[in-house]
Amino acid sequence: MRDPIALVVVARDAVPLHARLLTTLQATLPRVGVLDPGVFACDLAGTEELLGTPAQVARRVLARCARAGARASAGIAPTPFVARVVAERTPPGEVRAIDDGRTYLAVLPIDVLPVDEKTHDELRLLGLVTVGDFADLPRGSVFERFGSAVARAHALARGEYGDMIRASAPPRRLRARRAWDDAIASHEQLVFALRVVVDEVARALARDGLAALRLDLRLDREGAPPLRLERTVLPPTRESAALLRSLRWALEERSDLGLVVGCALEIPEVEAARGRQVGLFAPDGARREEAIATARYLREKLGPGAVLRARVADPDARLPERASEWVEVIA
Repeated sequence: MRDPIALVVVARDAVPLHARLLTTLQATLPRVGVLDPGVFACDLAGTEELLGTPAQVARRVLARCARAGARASAGIAPTPFVARVVAERTPPGEVRAIDDGRTYLAVLPIDVLPVDEKTHDELRLLGLVTVGDFADLPRGSVFERFGSAVARAHALARGEYGDMIRASAPPRRLRARRAWDDAIASHEQLVFALRVVVDEVARALARDGLAALRLDLRLDREGAPPLRLERTVLPPTRESAALLRSLRWALEERSDLGLVVGCALEIPEVEAARGRQVGLFAPDGARREEAIATARYLREKLGPGAVLRARVADPDARLPERASEWVEVIA
């Protein structure tokens, strides 16, 4: 028997409180996903030593939801689908845990399955009344007659399909500030001075496994109002060099810097860091120096012959494969 690992919290009539509840749960739980407005899921696998038993975690979560003004219930089960069904059938303020999802679902009406009304009607015409009736059908027959969507619902009914909880990184606002005794008047000096600030936020991003989506730079100026610069970072990154390069391009577009005596750099929007793809068609990536720097880096890491580009060899060739060839990029 599989240990319960999925926690689903259902808040009744809490759509207006959705954002507040999400923030509350993200501060309490790992990997919080949103199934629907007011319905949240969390994967508790491997967290018992750190957070306590799933039931203890659920009770703490419900207490926080109550303080936020929401009437919520919690379900704990091997899969998110079963946990949600349990939570929806549990009174507000209470927690219920289920070990065997298939047994629990078997006696419930077939309406709980996530299929369209037409499919529900067809299943009833076949004499299927409960989830257990549907779960007892052969897998292959369900797929052949109804297709993949209903086959997925069949797997849910059998307690076999564990939906991945897709969690987004909680909103973060990372900031770094600096002030300088001597005013900075040139672009080059300012970019050099900003490196320390950028390195600080880059370390914070790396520590939390995040990548910056936007940059907000405020420059405090002597005898003039602060100057604000906003940049969208495409592709999102946590690399200090890429963040500094984006700010440098923003500064190059301004000729009215004045005398800068301080700065504040903020990352108002982030996402979970992931594998990086060179954004040659993005505003911050469509620069020749970005492509050259990336090619050099890959060549150093992977060795000669690893970074190639297409070159037109014969524009009049009758066969496409003879019209071009691959050559090594040596920047």
